[in-house]
Amino acid sequence: MKNWQDVARKLMPDADTDYIVGMHNFPWKRFVFRVFLFALLVRLLIAGSYIHSFDTEWNIMWGVELAQLSRAQMFGFYKAYSYVSSLDYPPLYLYPLHIVGSLILKTDIGGYPPMRMLVLKFFPCLLDSLNCVVLYRLGSRRSRLIGLAGAALWAINPATIINCAFWGQTDCVLMLAAALLFLSLTEKRVVASGVLFAIMCSTKLQGLYLTPIVGMEILDICFDGINVRNFKRSSLDRTNILIFVRFVLSVLLTFTVIYLPFMVGSLFSFGNEAQSRWEKFFRPLTVYREGLKKYPYVTLNADNLYMLLNLNGKKDNLSFFHGLSYELMGKLCLIVLMLSVVVIYLLGRRCSHWLTAYFFINGIFMLTCRQHERYQIMILILLTGAFMELADRRMMTLLSLHTLVISVNQFRILASVRENSHWWWYYHASMHSIKQLTESDMEAVKENGAVWLRYNATIGRVNAAVNVCLLLASTVFVLRYFWDTQPLQPLLGRVDKLITDFRQRRRAEDE
Repeated sequence: MKNWQDVARKLMPDADTDYIVGMHNFPWKRFVFRVFLFALLVRLLIAGSYIHSFDTEWNIMWGVELAQLSRAQMFGFYKAYSYVSSLDYPPLYLYPLHIVGSLILKTDIGGYPPMRMLVLKFFPCLLDSLNCVVLYRLGSRRSRLIGLAGAALWAINPATIINCAFWGQTDCVLMLAAALLFLSLTEKRVVASGVLFAIMCSTKLQGLYLTPIVGMEILDICFDGINVRNFKRSSLDRTNILIFVRFVLSVLLTFTVIYLPFMVGSLFSFGNEAQSRWEKFFRPLTVYREGLKKYPYVTLNADNLYMLLNLNGKKDNLSFFHGLSYELMGKLCLIVLMLSVVVIYLLGRRCSHWLTAYFFINGIFMLTCRQHERYQIMILILLTGAFMELADRRMMTLLSLHTLVISVNQFRILASVRENSHWWWYYHASMHSIKQLTESDMEAVKENGAVWLRYNATIGRVNAAVNVCLLLASTVFVLRYFWDTQPLQPLLGRVDKLITDFRQRRRAEDE
């Protein structure tokens, strides 16, 4: 730094070198704050400009009904699971939805589509932008420059921008909860991890997918390592057991605080008199079974292995081999993936909860049934976290390719629905006199206007093929990290060395 200041003094003798930015005086926190603000601004500008109704009207309906219920009854908000139509969201995200519904009930907002979109997408955009701050905190443990790079890359990540700003989905909310949870695990904050785990699962049900990794990592933290190579029976002492009990109690207490008001509200609600008091009381917990039965398909627009096999939209009870259904096949794959997590923690040479979770969630998306086009997006925060933790530049290649695949998967589904609404017809009609076009001509223009839709299925299969190749490559990479004695050495170099050593041994034996 002194050399740089000397150069600055020579170039600008009268300048105050305090204003010359260097590593010693770089405004790290203020810069990250600006990255967060710019990321939020970009997302909100897109949010209000991109108007659609695909898979967002549910959130609008729930928000409006929550707001109306709160006005109609005392403590009506907490009776949501008895009155709100087809509600299958966990309780925690109902609070933001209530705010959204209250604003949409205002005529100036609800009656103007751009404002309605902005209100609906605000919380997903805000929470996704906050991921920049979390990634900076994580990366700063190794290097503030790496943390800043992670925050900046997340700010312009096209997959998350499509998800929260264009679409208005809540997957980014779950990703923030997962990022905070895994950051607390990295910092070995047991109670905070328990609270955040309960918060994540109470935000979106898909958070339960991370249970095996969280459970094994907590055991590893509480008992000073559970790998069979290093495990000591002396670690099963009273102090370590109490630490684990603190985690369990923090999870249970947080779940109780979040769920109990809604369970009591459901108990004292009218309607559904055929149900017993216990059925009403546990309604906020049992309602998810209805959501799980909604989409019994092998895959629903998810560019995974089954999309490549042309099984999109097929029922998962379809048999393909001696009575073995795709549903059962998916469940078997899930069990194998869960067992692989246990094996990694117990037998692996090294472990990373970020990388293990990436491997596990990516496997679930690619190999199990009932996956949607958006569900793979969770791996982006996990892989980014793994890069922040391990600083292996090969992960940047994986992250870039996954981002491309997930962006294509989401956008082709969202855009195809929007194109089928013929939103562009207004602009076409303004260029031609309507009187000059017959009705059949107009229908032909509408049918052939978005030519790329004819290739949408082909795009999906090609994207799925790339995704399958990524699954194979990432599996090799992850397994090498966990078991290879030299994981940083390139695989082709290792193979070439093994072949060379084998040939040399053969020659030595022949001689």
